[in-house]
Amino acid sequence: MKNSYGIFNLGLALVLFGAVTAAFADQRAEMTTGTTTVTAQKVEENSRDVPISLTLFDAYSMEDKQIESVKDIAPYTPNLMLFDNSGGGNFSPTMRGIKTRGDSLSTSVGMFIDGIPILNSNGFDEVLMDIKRIEVLKGPQGTLYGKDTQAGAINIITRKPDNEARRKIKADLGTDNKRAILLNVSGPLLKDRFYFGIAGKHYEKDGFIENTKQGGHTDDREHNFGKLNLRFTPSDNLDISFISSKLKRDDGDNAVNGVQGENRKISTDIMGYDESESTSHALKISYDFNNYRFESITTQRTFESITLGNYHFPPTSDFHLESNNTYERASQEFRVTGAANRLTWLAGLYADKDDNEYEFVQFSSSETYPTYQTIEGDSFGVFLHGDYALSQRFSVLAGIRYDQDNKTFEDRGMNLYLEKSCNEITPKLQVKFRKNAHHMFYATVSKGYRSGGFHPYAAAGYSKDYDTETLWNYELGSKSTFFNGKLMLNAAVFYMDINDMQTKTSPEPGKSYMANAAKATSKGFELEANANISKSWGLFASFGYSDAAFDEYSDADGNYQGNKNPYAPEYNYNIGAQYRSGNGFFSRVDINGYGKTYFDKENKNSRDAYNLVNLKIGYEAENYDVYCYAKNLFDTEYDSVGAHGGYFTIYSPPREIGVQLAYRF
Repeated sequence: MKNSYGIFNLGLALVLFGAVTAAFADQRAEMTTGTTTVTAQKVEENSRDVPISLTLFDAYSMEDKQIESVKDIAPYTPNLMLFDNSGGGNFSPTMRGIKTRGDSLSTSVGMFIDGIPILNSNGFDEVLMDIKRIEVLKGPQGTLYGKDTQAGAINIITRKPDNEARRKIKADLGTDNKRAILLNVSGPLLKDRFYFGIAGKHYEKDGFIENTKQGGHTDDREHNFGKLNLRFTPSDNLDISFISSKLKRDDGDNAVNGVQGENRKISTDIMGYDESESTSHALKISYDFNNYRFESITTQRTFESITLGNYHFPPTSDFHLESNNTYERASQEFRVTGAANRLTWLAGLYADKDDNEYEFVQFSSSETYPTYQTIEGDSFGVFLHGDYALSQRFSVLAGIRYDQDNKTFEDRGMNLYLEKSCNEITPKLQVKFRKNAHHMFYATVSKGYRSGGFHPYAAAGYSKDYDTETLWNYELGSKSTFFNGKLMLNAAVFYMDINDMQTKTSPEPGKSYMANAAKATSKGFELEANANISKSWGLFASFGYSDAAFDEYSDADGNYQGNKNPYAPEYNYNIGAQYRSGNGFFSRVDINGYGKTYFDKENKNSRDAYNLVNLKIGYEAENYDVYCYAKNLFDTEYDSVGAHGGYFTIYSPPREIGVQLAYRF
């Protein structure tokens, strides 16, 4: 959609917004930019003191923004895109122009849910319920978070149950026969000692891709989610939590077609499906003694994906892919934190073990290709981080980490067995200057990396594995408040030098393999602002710009120097207003958008810039809430035509209009 049309949409939405809220403008309800305690650096800190470009979501802002799963945070986070690979919770993150390949078991952005590492795009989109906060950290985070946090990390923390009893039931009804019901219950089982939390969700929605041969829609969606949180505090200095969750999808086919297929229609006798399932467990132990804190985080996660994908390529043939893949990871981390005089420090050990199995069959009208592969691995890391106050205003922060990563690959059908081992050191150095209580500035130099892997389908005679990709990040940032805290402004500017970039290259026409064949730079900035113009009215805006381009990259098919990195939008933004009155009326409007995004190294296939408008209006009482909402109010289409090698069209979701009812008891 053209930018002028997006501006028109915003203007129209603001008119609607103003008309609805004008009647309540004389009412006032306190709104603050506020500060929040975060654990971005694995110690508790005020969010305004953390020298990281950090986008923060608390439980209240998640409700206001209708953030229900991980994919919903991206439009509100500068320089973050979660590219929808068309279903099954498979989202490939791109941050600051550094992308994640959908076919890789490594990622540019790591996600951690209660310490559970999710370091590939499979099952990346998780349901968010009973969440205390989400911290999106931009820039390399390898010193504290380890491998595959090359461009950033997403840290998600569940709310701890306590002595306060909380009970809430919520129902959503919307277009395309959307039905959802959610339940949260938490409180004490034994006052001051033993607490529990239970959360559950059932979700259904009809698809929008028409099957012209069988009727109905091919891409219906349904999932069920449950979470159990048990917390035990036998003494004032010991805190033990066990958090377990399960998400089961029973979806239809992917929202995808061949590039020559009929728009949002497919003709097939084979109905695709996605029956993925993820199960996660985390045991967290924290013990305080004297001036030290010991923490242990033990996790296990399994993601199983049983799918049948149906891809239509008229006029030649249909292509189908049936898969049964399992991804398992167990991890253990020990941390000790302490403080002495001007120094606060953290030291830790980390280890994990992976066990991944792939079983899939590609078939068309004439041929069948079965495949069975396993990838196993283990890694170990040791890290140290400290913050030393030179004075009341100046601090120096430094950290270093050593990681060792071992992997094996086996394909029995190809009679192929591969081994790979790599190690990496990731340092970080920062200077922080606090001018006064309202202004903090920082400078950072840090290293990030993405672990190497396997490409078994490399052309004959070429390597079937590739090495680690590294980058150096140089960053300046500030966090400021003005007008007695009524205006909050965060800013950061960065330059990233990327070496040994993992790219697919063609040494000869018609042949390809994965190699560390490119160099690139990514430079840009991030801005976030929140303003309380009155007790009831708030304005907000964010903007991220990244220019990620190849400095060196060529092969037998061409020279790509100067081309944009694929799946790296030039910018993204969010802007809007919110009104919350003292007598319960609530309204919010926002517009978000992404810049042009290329899908290949040649920069031939791309998705144009687009803008989406969202609206939410309702009434909030002590025990209940009622809302009407619209997502993508003007039903903008922003399909990804030519994705994944130029063969596929991934359809964007249509407008959704609905109502939400919530009751606290």
